[in-house]
Amino acid sequence: EDSLRVTYQFAEHMVPLMNGLDKNSPIIASHCMVACAAVAAGFKNVINLVIDNHAQWFVVVPGALNLVQGPSNYHSFLKMGVPEKDLALAGHWIPRDLVEGIPDTCTRRIARRKAGKPLRIIIPVGGAGAQRKFIVNLVGSLSGLVKEGKVQLFLNAADH
Repeated sequence: EDSLRVTYQFAEHMVPLMNGLDKNSPIIASHCMVACAAVAAGFKNVINLVIDNHAQWFVVVPGALNLVQGPSNYHSFLKMGVPEKDLALAGHWIPRDLVEGIPDTCTRRIARRKAGKPLRIIIPVGGAGAQRKFIVNLVGSLSGLVKEGKVQLFLNAADH
């Protein structure tokens, strides 16, 4: 709860940036700081795209509709006391071009494997480091297959 308070207090410093905008304009925020600033500035239609799949106080915004990506996160926020009216399950947001390319991408992946080429594995690593032990163990477990050329391993480390 303290992290939410600090986030909201910091966001109040951004209010002057939004004061000239129509308060009835919808604000769709891809970060809780922007959503907090919009609520603090008096906007009435604020949607916060919750940035993490781990329920934490600082990623939800009181006074906004908080869209979460998975049912586990949704229920965790409810257990934390976030009002149901402030939450909605939206599913994972994925860029349209990635979704539209799924059939072609899958066809190419199947052809690549049938041709005997190495299995490619991309592992997204969150920016906070909470997955460090798991990732280190996973990479260690796959190292033999990587050295044999059977697997190509890609780590995508950061928030975005």
